[in-house]
Amino acid sequence: MKHEVPTAAATTLTMAALTLKRLARGRVLWVGAIIAALPVMFGALLRARRGPEPAALGDLLWFATLLIAVLPGLFVASSVGEDIEDRTTTYLWSRPVQRGAIVIGKLVAILPILWVLVLASWAASTQVGAQLAPTPNALLAVAGGVTAAAMIAAALATLVPRHGLALTTVYMLFIDFPIGALPASLRYISVSHHVHTIASVRGRAADAPSLAAIALGVICVVWLAIALRRISRLEA
Repeated sequence: MKHEVPTAAATTLTMAALTLKRLARGRVLWVGAIIAALPVMFGALLRARRGPEPAALGDLLWFATLLIAVLPGLFVASSVGEDIEDRTTTYLWSRPVQRGAIVIGKLVAILPILWVLVLASWAASTQVGAQLAPTPNALLAVAGGVTAAAMIAAALATLVPRHGLALTTVYMLFIDFPIGALPASLRYISVSHHVHTIASVRGRAADAPSLAAIALGVICVVWLAIALRRISRLEA
């Protein structure tokens, strides 16, 4: 009997469904929700100390970027690295499947969850801390930052599966954030810099939000390409 080769779309959907099932059975969702609640608590503290004021938005956005540094690694890097470390990919590699669709499937399943957690946290924290609704630019900035960090997490998990979560968090906190604060052009490779520029909470006159959005898209493409290339070269 002739076996039908699964299409990339079929493999992607299968991996997405499997990833969602694992998330529903595990504790990652609960841990992610608890972490996402921290900015709201921070907003409440700011309001108690200074009262509701628009100036608090900058502090709240910096706290939201901490979620961007932590949650993608917790969800994406852990999921990708776990399959590689547990040799789940050994079974998958023995089948005629497109390897890149495995990473894409995980991202398809996890990204909407990350968007909901981080955007809901950002919206709630601004309402509590400043009594203001987040602007569309700020929402797009945070969503773009989450997407870029998820691509970084996927790439690092394929490079160092066992330590993908830790490496993603270290990279975002101790490399991306400091680079984003530099006045030099090196800041253009920083996710956090573009998030603040697009959100128009902290930006420079020379950094237009539209150019920052394009740069953030390029960062996503580059890191996703690294992840797809790396997983295509992994041995069974």
